[in-house]
Amino acid sequence: MAEKEEKRGAHMRVPDHLKVAKKEYVPTGNPRGRKLGQTSTKVTMAQKKEKLKLALAKQKEDYVPTGNPQGRPKGSVKPDHLKKPKKETVPGRGRGRPKKDSE
Repeated sequence: MAEKEEKRGAHMRVPDHLKVAKKEYVPTGNPRGRKLGQTSTKVTMAQKKEKLKLALAKQKEDYVPTGNPQGRPKGSVKPDHLKKPKKETVPGRGRGRPKKDSE
């Protein structure tokens, strides 16, 4: 039964040679803990969303539509080294299923 008790929570226990001793209390005259008037430096999710909204609104203000889309224009000609080579076709032969001979 003693073996079973040792195995429980064994993955959570720290071996003796890795344990760190607790620090001793040193009276410095200053109280421990949070100071009066100290504010949190954490940013809440609502504050993050508000900041993001302001950034997006500013981005939209900066954008001035010109009517011309960005990027390469549609149907622009590719350079020759990017074009696929054309397959040579045999004249007189159509593509697809051959026609039936009517007799």
